[in-house]
Amino acid sequence: MRAAVVLVPLALLAACNDGATVEKKNASTAEVAKSVADAGMKLNPGRWELTMQFKKFEVEGMPPEAKAAMQKMLGETRTFASCLTKEEAEKPGGKFFGQQGEDCKYDTFTMGNGKIDATMTCKGTGADTGNAATMTLTGTYSPDTYDMTMDLNGTAPNGKQMVMQMGLTSKHQGDCKGDEQS
Repeated sequence: MRAAVVLVPLALLAACNDGATVEKKNASTAEVAKSVADAGMKLNPGRWELTMQFKKFEVEGMPPEAKAAMQKMLGETRTFASCLTKEEAEKPGGKFFGQQGEDCKYDTFTMGNGKIDATMTCKGTGADTGNAATMTLTGTYSPDTYDMTMDLNGTAPNGKQMVMQMGLTSKHQGDCKGDEQS
């Protein structure tokens, strides 16, 4: 599940410079963050409300009880609020762009003209060495909203194949209220 939300913070990005485009291949999260900042793309500071909806979740060999519980979750939404300071908005760091470290790299990252398309591969580390995943994120964004789909294909902790799809929608809600989760 940790790998499933690796790209969620990336989705908050809203470009103020609509003419800029960032294209990277085989890049770290820090490299992507620097390229976005160098291109003049900035975030809208303040409160963002993110709604996530699981659209698909399958694990090979999942017990029937677990499968029934997961099917029940499909279609349900969860909403989270986060507060982005002016400083964070002007210079988003590598952490903002997903899982940091040598275990995750963007295979491709393209952002510009209101569209985003990214593929990230993460290798498991430590006890999770077999827990690898490839994630794709595609969608549209504007300075105040975004609508994206994230697909994850990987290996679950039990070593079985896992496929997940989530819808991510967010809207800038103005000033922070102080009750945000992050």
